[in-house]
Amino acid sequence: MLGILTKYLVKTVLRFDHADFLDAIKRDLGPLLGEVGLWSLKNYQARQTEKKNEQKKKMCRTATDLIKNYLENGLDYLGKENKYNLTNRFGPKKCASEQIKRHEIVNKYSWIDYAPLKWHEHLIKQEEDLKNAKENKGKNPFALCSHCGSPESQTIKHKRCSQCKQRLYCSADC
Repeated sequence: MLGILTKYLVKTVLRFDHADFLDAIKRDLGPLLGEVGLWSLKNYQARQTEKKNEQKKKMCRTATDLIKNYLENGLDYLGKENKYNLTNRFGPKKCASEQIKRHEIVNKYSWIDYAPLKWHEHLIKQEEDLKNAKENKGKNPFALCSHCGSPESQTIKHKRCSQCKQRLYCSADC
């Protein structure tokens, strides 16, 4: 995932305007904002040097400068648009024709969007429960027979005890 985020930073995020860049820093690039991220960028730069791809090599150097500035000063330095435009040699001020908007990207490589399978199962269950609740609107979802515990359904309507007025039962046997 670190390699994917590195390429995402170099190929895409450098083309963002200031607001989109700050959004990407906060949401997408968490794992790159440290020494490991710098290491990954330096390795990517070394590979581009071996391939003799000067453009991507310069882009890696710019991305490395941005991450170093972030590590030294936090968002205080990069939070100012003029400082961001000064550091980013591939931003919209210098390469306006190649600018990319973050909301136009179909597949964002956001580390925040990665979640364990249990979380997705939980969301699916929540959607099913909501759907069932809409279908059973007006019915008491907690209407269980006080004796046998059977739920109320379309065929079995529970009756209320005439003495206490609280307990429910499904049949005369219960």
